Amino acid sequence: MPSTVTRRRSRASEWWWELTYRVGPNLWVIPLAMGLMGVLLFVVTRRFDRVVPAPGDHHAVWAPEWLIARNGADASLVLTAFLGALATALALVFSTTVLTFSLATSQLGPRLIRRFMEDPVTQVTLGLFLSTVVYCALTLGSVRTGIGSAGVPAVSYGVSMLLGLSCFVALVVYIHRVATTIQSPNVVASVVRALDRSLDERDAMFEGVGFDLDDAAVAELRDAADRDGQVVAAHASGFIQGIDHLRILDAVDARGASVVMVHRVGQFVVEGQPLARVLPASAAAPLAGELHHAVEIGPWRTQRQDAEYAIYQVVEIAIRALSPAVNDTFTGMVCVDWLGAALVRMGREPDHNGGLSGADGRVGLYLPPLRFERAVRAAFDLIRQAGAANPAISIRLLDVIATTAIDVRPEHRPALRAAADQVLAGASAHAPIGQDARDLTDRHRIAVGTIDSLGSR
Repeated sequence: MPSTVTRRRSRASEWWWELTYRVGPNLWVIPLAMGLMGVLLFVVTRRFDRVVPAPGDHHAVWAPEWLIARNGADASLVLTAFLGALATALALVFSTTVLTFSLATSQLGPRLIRRFMEDPVTQVTLGLFLSTVVYCALTLGSVRTGIGSAGVPAVSYGVSMLLGLSCFVALVVYIHRVATTIQSPNVVASVVRALDRSLDERDAMFEGVGFDLDDAAVAELRDAADRDGQVVAAHASGFIQGIDHLRILDAVDARGASVVMVHRVGQFVVEGQPLARVLPASAAAPLAGELHHAVEIGPWRTQRQDAEYAIYQVVEIAIRALSPAVNDTFTGMVCVDWLGAALVRMGREPDHNGGLSGADGRVGLYLPPLRFERAVRAAFDLIRQAGAANPAISIRLLDVIATTAIDVRPEHRPALRAAADQVLAGASAHAPIGQDARDLTDRHRIAVGTIDSLGSR
């Protein structure tokens, strides 16, 4: 297979993607930034307070009556009431956020907490309330009573009113957002959309390098690394969250070396065990530091370069829905439908052999790829096992396998054929009776017939 080279991503796009990945799941970054913006806004409006006519002046027609306080006592009273209401609403937003996390953990799984933390509506709402409270508090401190309208910071007071009203609009939007995002179908759909973005990022990751190299060259490198390569041990225990392949390729190009990664992104590594193998062996010591910096290891998996993790998030929702404690067959079927859509997205592309080339065109780096067969097993195996006694789930699995087979590449269909056989075998072991048994047999025949008629080559 020939090497394919595409345009390299700009450093600005890489930096922006890295920033959004880091900042996304943090609930404090955007609220804190907006709180600081509230301070800066107050500094700006205070400058305007010095040049805008006082509210008591007959020339002060620059704003509606409800945005103007005629004296310091009125302004102080209104701002104090606003601060109390905003503080109460801010506590409500925080409480609702924590409750949402609790419900998501118990009903959908703890691995989806990150998704709710990334919600921009939640982050902006928290930030808007925090910045408004800070701004109103500073404005209240600048009000002077006992000297009439001259003690009222006119512009700052008017901006406080507008910010306060915008907070209550944001509160309504936030409550609606929470009510919709916590629903299982919406959560599953968002996870699959995130899977699409993860696959897009995987494709973008290969920009600027050669990929889909000759299979024989990649296999030869792997054999040579197993035989003669020097092991570079993992520097920490945890999940591989990301691999900076460009950094590794630059390092191996400079030394004329090759690196074979032992684990793919998303797999767990133990400190001191093999992380990679380097050829020639003499290049291992100089490359060890670069490899440790290029391979990010953390306590949890992420979807950054790990499409399989997105599949497992949907599977976890289905498993919880099919548990005896919940017994929600319909949510399980929704998950199966969306998993089929995800597999179609993955199955339209050929499996990568994992080889990447640098500037000289040779295989400089091998990254273990996520193959379609593995994705099918990740999507269906646990659900098949949990729903073996539920004919509705087994039937839906067979239906989705049949529809998925139509849109994937021919070489991927044997994996779907094997999955269909396993579904029937697992369901038959629970001895379905009557119409259920006939439906299972019919759906299996349709799925297998569809796959066989389309062919696997």
